[in-house]
Amino acid sequence: MADIPNLKPPPRPVIVDDIHLRNIQIILPVGPDPWHRSGKPQPCIASMKLSYSSAIAAATADDVSLSLDYGKLYRRIEAGIRDAGKSPIAVRDAMDIGRAEKGKEILLDQDVRIVADLITKCGLGLLDETIAGVRRMVHAHQSSPTRRRASQVSRRMSGEYADFLLQAPFYEGATPGTDPIDSIFGQCEVWVQLPKVLLWAQGGLKFRSVTTWGYDQTDLSPEDAAETGRQTLVLEEELRIEGIRCYCILGVNSHERLEKQCVMITLTFRGGRQTAWAVDTYQIMTKTVAERVEATSYQTVEALATFIARIATVEFGNDNVTVMVEKPSALAFVEKAGVEITRSKAFFAHQDFQRMKKA
Repeated sequence: MADIPNLKPPPRPVIVDDIHLRNIQIILPVGPDPWHRSGKPQPCIASMKLSYSSAIAAATADDVSLSLDYGKLYRRIEAGIRDAGKSPIAVRDAMDIGRAEKGKEILLDQDVRIVADLITKCGLGLLDETIAGVRRMVHAHQSSPTRRRASQVSRRMSGEYADFLLQAPFYEGATPGTDPIDSIFGQCEVWVQLPKVLLWAQGGLKFRSVTTWGYDQTDLSPEDAAETGRQTLVLEEELRIEGIRCYCILGVNSHERLEKQCVMITLTFRGGRQTAWAVDTYQIMTKTVAERVEATSYQTVEALATFIARIATVEFGNDNVTVMVEKPSALAFVEKAGVEITRSKAFFAHQDFQRMKKA
């Protein structure tokens, strides 16, 4: 994302359609495996949702040339991941600022966000190319109305789709659009899972991002701002470590104090300004949490969850964390019972300050 103070997403269109690719099987060519060995191929599962406005023209005309080609999208993602793994990636794009030192070279899966960024760029890039291609095609036929071989696209679009454009604007309060695919709005949501990268976590490492086209809308409408340039804007980022299995003394009941029981821990980090979300960092953090938890003997789940949150924020530098602690053996007819809390590094700094004042 470019560092532009007034960069904002456009209003969401009234009608938004989506292209889905679910559970793309990817082999990451490089990167550390669970045993911290570099250069080992890693399995990766990715999904994406590309949102645009809209598929009405393609549906009305029943014309594939007005649609987004999800086959081409998959091939582009596959080639992009394969080519990126051949050498370190120099962090130079505006989208990467704040994630790593600019100009620094990193391996493809040393930061899981790089994989998501590659997929996002493939999706939004294809949408941009499709919009431009359809616009050129329609313009060519509109500029030669007397041509005998007028395309089916021009004829069909003059019917139901043209009526729709006159009756329902793409944006609430906006003037009716004229393009088969709206050129202002584009959004890509990506999910990436590295299922085998963490020894201690059954669910592996999961990452989700939402990226949209953004515009500097200072004194400009989204349509006018589009003429001055378009940037990518990261709206949401979330990293999750799922299913850290530990065994510890936990509970207030007498029988729970006799023997260690299984505890399942999930850590969720949100926001794009966290410490670099590198795979190596979270391998170390997951191992640290698991080993430290197994040495505890808390009476309440809340106390254990807070203990874990302190490790993730204070010791590993994350701004905030959501910790879920579940006990599979707590209740006979309940699969898992647990507690979820969200704590910040600032919370613990304030807590420590108050303790020092009292002391």
